Amino acid sequence: MIWRPTFNKHHLLFLFIFLTACGKQADALQVETSSPTVIPPVLTTLAPTQPVTITPSPLPTQPIVPFITPDSIQVERWKEYEDALARTLLSFRPPEEVICEWELLGRSEQKVYVWAVCTNIISSGTSLDGTEIFSSPSIPAVIHLGEDGSVQNVEIPGAGSDYARDISQMFPPDVQKEFNRYHFGRAREMLEHAAWRRTHPEEPPLIVLSATPMP
Repeated sequence: MIWRPTFNKHHLLFLFIFLTACGKQADALQVETSSPTVIPPVLTTLAPTQPVTITPSPLPTQPIVPFITPDSIQVERWKEYEDALARTLLSFRPPEEVICEWELLGRSEQKVYVWAVCTNIISSGTSLDGTEIFSSPSIPAVIHLGEDGSVQNVEIPGAGSDYARDISQMFPPDVQKEFNRYHFGRAREMLEHAAWRRTHPEEPPLIVLSATPMP
């Protein structure tokens, strides 16, 4: 016995609906697996930038090397100062045979604190190599002034073991801090100028030149 399928109108309607549903599902799968759409980049034109002026920072100012400028009284009386220093630092020589240089370190009432160097004009002889010998002390000093500003006397620290004690008693701490400048170089410059003045006796010390305006 051979079985033959029979179709009625209900079967045909069901088959039609089934095939239609499969077609929609295939279309949905095709849409979902399609390649993504590539959106091309949009080029935008930027407005031209305004020029920016860069102002450089100011350079650090150079350090100012301090120097002492004497007052008008000292400029007028530099010979008086030199004579008083010469009589104290080189007391064994006549003042007219001594040249001195000094720099102000400070003041206190009627006292003027200085660093002084002196040298004699006439040599004390010659050394073994034939060079002339000059006495050239370099030392801090206190110049005592009168009410009218005139020099009364000059005081210097003692030698040897008395030196440190006298320094602490004669000079304020802030003045003592300045001494290192003369232990390491500055006193040599003062002595060089004093030596040059041996052949130029009309020239004043550096302390006066520093107060004289250059042309």
